[in-house]
Amino acid sequence: MRVHGAVAEVPVAGAHDHVCWVYRDDTDLTAAAIEFLAGGLLHGERLLCVGDRVVEGLRRGPTALGDIDALIADGRLRLLTVADAYAATGPFSAESQRAFYDDATRRAVADGYTGLRVFADVTALAADTTLRPELVRWEHVADEFIAHGPGMTAMCAYREDLPAAALGDLAGVHPQVHAPTGTAPFQVFFDDRGPSLVGDVDTVGAERLARILAATPVSGGACALDLSGLEFADVAACRVLARWARTLGERGVRLELWNAPPLLERMWHVLALDEWASVAFDAADRPV
Repeated sequence: MRVHGAVAEVPVAGAHDHVCWVYRDDTDLTAAAIEFLAGGLLHGERLLCVGDRVVEGLRRGPTALGDIDALIADGRLRLLTVADAYAATGPFSAESQRAFYDDATRRAVADGYTGLRVFADVTALAADTTLRPELVRWEHVADEFIAHGPGMTAMCAYREDLPAAALGDLAGVHPQVHAPTGTAPFQVFFDDRGPSLVGDVDTVGAERLARILAATPVSGGACALDLSGLEFADVAACRVLARWARTLGERGVRLELWNAPPLLERMWHVLALDEWASVAFDAADRPV
């Protein structure tokens, strides 16, 4: 399983890592960006930094990255405003963003870099209630791309004064999270074989889980959801999974629940959810 869970410090991110970083102020934002991007220099990655305030912070004075202008001149670093990175691709959508980052990552690899490391402060998009649902969907699609794509690593930054529900939705689709305690009691992210659900899902979080699962990219005739990291799930969580299974079934996709906790499987049968939505329980590890 990919590296996941709460992080207190900027992680030494490797290829295919995806980190949500909730920051306090501009000083905290710039410090996190510098440390994360500096790791990319050590790994031989091309760097892309997105966000108006973080770009200002990098240009404000000497940093551990060295000469910013020299990095830009030799193609090692690119600085973009939010408008440059997101509005320039047309109406904001997960599909247009995936195409943008797929192209940028492949260009980096073709130019001899080991991959693309992205630091993006997208607080402005998260603050826009009309864009927020699509932003959450993009973060989820982005995680699938990062897990299975040609070599992108990313840290997505959000200011802590955003609404708690927004931070919870966004943090919930990242494998690694730096945020106040309780922001993301559970996470849905992609592993080598498909999506994984880890953490605790109760009645309060069930609606969020439903939104995230509805946005989960699924292809093929079966979807295997790994539950090996699920610590707790109540009746509401089981019903959300059943509704998702039924929706997938209507699309011709069979849901497989891998490594489900025994209590969840027991509740599933006690609630007769197997009569309403067909799923396959598998206690074995996924095949390699």
